[in-house]
Amino acid sequence: MRWLLTVSCCILFTSTMLANEVPDPLRKIPKEADIIIKIEQPRKFLESVRQNEAYAGVQQFPIVKEYLNSTQVRRFFQLVSFLEKELGSPWPELVEKIAGHGIAIGVAIGKEPAPTVFVMEGTDHDTIAKAYKLFHAAIREENERAETKQKIETGKYLDIEVTQVGKEFFSVQYGTATIIANSEAAMKKTLEVATRKELGNVMDHKSLKNARKLVGENPIAWGWLNFAKVKESQQSKDFFATTKKDIFQTMIFGGTADAARRADFVSGVLHQTHNGYSFSIRLPAKRAQIDPNMAIHVPLNGEPGSRPLLQPKGVVYSQSLYLDLGFLWKERKKIFNEQNLKDFEKGINDINKVLPNTTFGELLEMSGPYHRIVAAHTGEKLYTKEPGQLIPPSAYIGSSRDPQYTEKMDALLRAGGFLAAFQTGWKMEETTHDDVKLVTYRFNEKSEPKYSDPENLRFAAAPTFAFVNDSLIVGSTPGIVKLLIPELKKESKSIGSPEVWQASGYASGAADLIDFFPEQTITQLILSQGIGLAEAKAETKKLTSWLRTLGGATLSIEHAPEMYEFKFNVRLK
Repeated sequence: MRWLLTVSCCILFTSTMLANEVPDPLRKIPKEADIIIKIEQPRKFLESVRQNEAYAGVQQFPIVKEYLNSTQVRRFFQLVSFLEKELGSPWPELVEKIAGHGIAIGVAIGKEPAPTVFVMEGTDHDTIAKAYKLFHAAIREENERAETKQKIETGKYLDIEVTQVGKEFFSVQYGTATIIANSEAAMKKTLEVATRKELGNVMDHKSLKNARKLVGENPIAWGWLNFAKVKESQQSKDFFATTKKDIFQTMIFGGTADAARRADFVSGVLHQTHNGYSFSIRLPAKRAQIDPNMAIHVPLNGEPGSRPLLQPKGVVYSQSLYLDLGFLWKERKKIFNEQNLKDFEKGINDINKVLPNTTFGELLEMSGPYHRIVAAHTGEKLYTKEPGQLIPPSAYIGSSRDPQYTEKMDALLRAGGFLAAFQTGWKMEETTHDDVKLVTYRFNEKSEPKYSDPENLRFAAAPTFAFVNDSLIVGSTPGIVKLLIPELKKESKSIGSPEVWQASGYASGAADLIDFFPEQTITQLILSQGIGLAEAKAETKKLTSWLRTLGGATLSIEHAPEMYEFKFNVRLK
């Protein structure tokens, strides 16, 4: 039993030593760094982009071809070919040999210029040494070609050879690491950290360790910002103080500002998904600790953060958010500062004078906290005359808490439409679609407008509203309202998403829109690229075909139990 315990201890000790000796570029960055960016898997990231269908497709367009044929890009690819030939490996293998253990950048804030260190940790010492020599030979050749006066000097620090180019470029090859710094002091400090483990490094920073845990498993790249230090500045203090006092800033990004106010670091992470990439900014701001006044942005009673994104046929853009204006009205004396409250209530009193049988405050309390916006290609022809610009039909969808909301909003919208008719000249009509009443206002094509409209933009709209279940739909055309009616009818109130704000763009919907109104895209191509009509039409078809191979992009905000997260997803297929 004793020998088994001894062997186990030896294995544990050896494993610990090996784990500590795994090359990591962060181990060479001084602990004074306040910003860290690390690419964990450079080769995987570059290969995934290069092999993607979207990347291959975008190269067919003239503007992209022109960029790829530019002098700088051609010289870059010539350099890659030269390195492949000289080092005897294709570029993916070279990336692995030179940077296989990652690339890291460290920046210390508070000084100008900010001390910055770049560390690239590889797997093959001989390849790194050859690449380093070729790199400096290329710098010398470029200096001679450009006839610059920058000197290339070589010296030593801690018996390590340091190459200096000008005043802001210092480089070192140290073992399997390539180190670049923007000042002599930054390079010296980095070499001291690299050679003396007792000095510690940026990985000893507690908030960096917590940020790495928040990042999660298998990131392509991630980053960390020492936000506690940022918040020490007077500008940051003024920003947070203003945000808390200004109602308009509170309404726009109060929840985000509250999370930032409580966070001592900010982390960012890039992941590869099954159909694209996901980038997130995460703050260690727990949902349970949120300011109660932020109930305007975040439901604190267990309700969904937002209703699902509406995705009717031809959707181009869809957005859903939580904004509780009823809570804002009830708690206005706590949320508003004295001057804001005075101005706000004066404005509300002025509005109340023209509202039929209600007050603005009553409407806010009856309204629900869920709001959505949708833009979609409907394919409808509204008038014989066409607008001068492409404007996709769009709609606002608001929720309600009180059954009387429908009745009061119906009266208000009808009254508003009647008054607007004196200026717009539109006529109201009522129709029924799928057992839902639609109220539509159409412009008169035969009369001239009483306002300036040189591009006939009024003919892109026929404002329409309708009520479905607890939702109000106000659309720019009857077609988009009709598209949304079945979507809302089948929707359950209990279904929702944890995100309090989400928005998504859809490439296929954009392609449908361009196909239906190709003239504007064709005209823009002719004017911007100086090509003929036939070529512009062909390029437009290429564009829509390429768009149909893509998915789209989504932005979202979530106040999760352990963190605040702002996420950006790109769907490439």
